[in-house]
Amino acid sequence: MARHREFNMDDVLDGAMGVFWRDGYSGAAIGDICTATGLNPGSIYGAFGNKRGLFLAVIHHYLEQINQPGIVILESNPEGLGGIRDYFEHIVEGILHNNRRWGCLGTNAFIELKESDDEVAKIFKNHFAHLAKVFERALERDGIKNASIWAQHLLCVSQGLNVLAKTDPDVALLNAVVETTTLAIGNSSIASQVYN
Repeated sequence: MARHREFNMDDVLDGAMGVFWRDGYSGAAIGDICTATGLNPGSIYGAFGNKRGLFLAVIHHYLEQINQPGIVILESNPEGLGGIRDYFEHIVEGILHNNRRWGCLGTNAFIELKESDDEVAKIFKNHFAHLAKVFERALERDGIKNASIWAQHLLCVSQGLNVLAKTDPDVALLNAVVETTTLAIGNSSIASQVYN
């Protein structure tokens, strides 16, 4: 008879996520994962098969628990630029007070594994494409011209903020990036209305 799991899956994934986020996939030692999750190696392998199986579960948990709330914030504001500002303020808050100080788990994993793990690379390519589309829809709500181009710019800014997070930036710098980005898009829209 199979033994019942005696752990909370979300707690285990949260603990493992912190280790993978901080140390990367290759750098994440099973001992550190056991310490963070409170599980022994046998329980981890029994539940996930191997380290990669755990990492894939962590990725899906990360996208649902960490990334999706930001997308909801972005989509819930009827004003596109307002939603974009809200989204970036959410990112800044995570950089200053949460695990985002280690950058973006998705970006980190994509860079580390894109040559060696097609499945992980595809998950994050799809995620980045989805985020760009969400940016594009937000810009279209405000009638911003060249929304698809600006959406790619915003994707670059979001990744830039996540890389900047690793440098222990101060709040003024992070806020300046957000303010400059939203002003540039807003001003480009005004200019296109004047000159077209």
